[in-house]
Amino acid sequence: MEAFSDGVFAVAITLLVFNLKVPDMSSGHLGRELGHQWPSYLAYVISFFSIGICWVNHHSILDRVAMADRELLFINLGLLLGIVSIPFTTSLGAVWYKDGNDGKLAVGIYCLNWVYVSLTYMVLIRHLMGHAHLSANATGVTLQSLQRKGFIGISAYAIATVLSLFLPVLAFLVCLILAMYYVFGVEDEVIREVA
Repeated sequence: MEAFSDGVFAVAITLLVFNLKVPDMSSGHLGRELGHQWPSYLAYVISFFSIGICWVNHHSILDRVAMADRELLFINLGLLLGIVSIPFTTSLGAVWYKDGNDGKLAVGIYCLNWVYVSLTYMVLIRHLMGHAHLSANATGVTLQSLQRKGFIGISAYAIATVLSLFLPVLAFLVCLILAMYYVFGVEDEVIREVA
């Protein structure tokens, strides 16, 4: 399960770079053309770090799994469905961002993708917490910590989804702030609680 998941994460994070386009030379102004593509760069950075965080969290969860049942495998497959959708929704949000209502919808779809990923993480964690025989020893506190962080993620992505209807740039920024929160905030708390 872990090896297959790692492969899916690797493909998803790699596909993100294909959404970045080399500007057309016909305009003759590379700097200006690169500047026009800023939504693509912002979406790339947010998605790259977010997928990376998902990968790290996935390993944190799987380190606490002693054995997998059929239900766990399908929940994990559902999670990977959301992960592999991220390059598409990232490109959709970045390309359509400047196009009025359709841009707001595109950013909303991007944020909803993250709501789905967060929800499937929560289902995965709840399944492990409810089936102690699947978990390795002394995992309860750590899984509970990951669950608390998951509630923060779902809430923030839901807020970003609503914000996308009015202020799509702010929705992207909420996603970026959440990514930074997970990069700099999760591991310290997990280490403190385990110790």
